[in-house]
Amino acid sequence: MVLLFAGVSAIAFVPASVAVTQDVVHPGLRAISLSLCVIVQHLFGSALGPLFIGSLSDRYGLETAMQFLPLFAFLAGVLYFAVTFFYENDAARVEQVEIVMED
Repeated sequence: MVLLFAGVSAIAFVPASVAVTQDVVHPGLRAISLSLCVIVQHLFGSALGPLFIGSLSDRYGLETAMQFLPLFAFLAGVLYFAVTFFYENDAARVEQVEIVMED
């Protein structure tokens, strides 16, 4: 049961990051914002993560490589906390942007 909770809570940041990107972007750019959010999440997490941990595993062993994972989770938490200082200003500036379509 503990592993199930850990697995579910490990990806709990995804809806929050999508919601934040939608809040701080002009409504006309939300589709692009969502696509960039997904690309960055998969590029750094889903693609580079296994390569990095695999290279550490080859060099130092799987147990040592897996001990780096909480460090990355902590770093992600610190970065999410740091973003909170910019959220209010970015959300307030959303309505000031005007998108003009050229013919």
